[in-house]
Amino acid sequence: MNYDFEIGKTLEEIKNRHAKRVLLQFPEGLKPFSIKVVSELREKLPDVEFIVSTEPSWGACDVAEDEATTLKVDLIIHYGHTPYTWYYPKFPTVFIEVRSNLTISDEQVRDLVSILRDKYGARKLSLTATIQHVQLIKVLKSKLNEFQVLVGKPSSPFMYDGQVLGCDYKSAQNVEADVYLNISGGLFHALGVGLATGKPIIKVDPYTGKNEDLTDEVYKILKVRYGKIMKALDARTWVIIQGVKTGQNRPLMVKYFEKKLTERGYKVYVISNRSLSKDTLRNIDNSEVDVFMVTSCPRLPIDDLYDYEKPVLTPGEAKMIISGNLDKYIFPW
Repeated sequence: MNYDFEIGKTLEEIKNRHAKRVLLQFPEGLKPFSIKVVSELREKLPDVEFIVSTEPSWGACDVAEDEATTLKVDLIIHYGHTPYTWYYPKFPTVFIEVRSNLTISDEQVRDLVSILRDKYGARKLSLTATIQHVQLIKVLKSKLNEFQVLVGKPSSPFMYDGQVLGCDYKSAQNVEADVYLNISGGLFHALGVGLATGKPIIKVDPYTGKNEDLTDEVYKILKVRYGKIMKALDARTWVIIQGVKTGQNRPLMVKYFEKKLTERGYKVYVISNRSLSKDTLRNIDNSEVDVFMVTSCPRLPIDDLYDYEKPVLTPGEAKMIISGNLDKYIFPW
C-alpha cells in the first residue's frame, strides 16, 4: 500500500477505549484498502468485531454517526481526513490521516521550475497540499529555493500549515503569490485552489509524477459559473437546500440567506436533503422554481450539478447576487 493507515495507533485507540465493535469509515479512494486494513486489525485484536461502511464519505463533515448508532458500535475509525473546521462528531471517533508514501522526483521538480520560470516568470509561490501529501510541502519548498515560497496558515487548529480541504482554502487565500501550487492527485483540490484564489494554479501530482497547469480549466469553470449567476439574476423564486448530514447542517446560513433573499423581493422556500443529486432536484422542480442554492457542500454545484437545467448556486455565488458585486468571484462560502 502507498499509504500509512497507522495500524499501531488504531490498535492503541481501540484498546484504550475498550471498544468491542468498531465501524471503519473510508473515503472513496481508500475503500479498496479496507479489507487489508481489517485483516491487519483482526490479526492483533481477534475479539473485536470490525464493520466497514460502504456509504459515501466525502470528508470529515461526513462522519457516519447515524450509521454507528444504528449498528450499535462503540467507536468510529474515520480514515483519510483531519477533523472538520466547523464540526466535531459527538459520537466517539478517531481520525486517522492516512499519509501517502509517495515522493516528488527531482525530474518532476525540474519540470515544475521550468513552467514557473518560462511560462509565468514567477517569483512568489503559494504551496498547499491535501492531508495525504502535506508532509511533502517542506520537501518541495526546500527544492524551490530560487523562489519565495509561502505556506499559509489554515483556518482550523486541526489542520496543518498549507493544508486545504475541498471547501476550505484559507491556507492558499491567506497569502499573496504569483502562482499557486497544490500537491494532490486528481483535479478536485487543485481546481478548488484556483477558484478560491483566482490566480494561476499548477497541480503537482505525486501519483503520475507530472505537473499540470490547470489555470485554463479554472477559467472555463468560471465562465460556466458566471453564466449560472447571470441567469439567476432574473430569478424570482429561490429554493434553499439545507443539508441534514450532521456536519453539513448549517441552519444559521440557511436563515441568513432566507432573510437576505426575502428582503430583495424573492420568493424563498427551504427544503432538506441528505445526499443531493440531479434526480433529487428533478423530483421537486417545477415551472415556478428559478434557482437552487446548496448550503451543505459548495462543491456539489461545481462538480456534480454543474449541468443541471436551472442554476444551482454555491453560498458564495448567492452572496455575489445579494451584494450586487459580481467583480470578485467568491468561493466557496
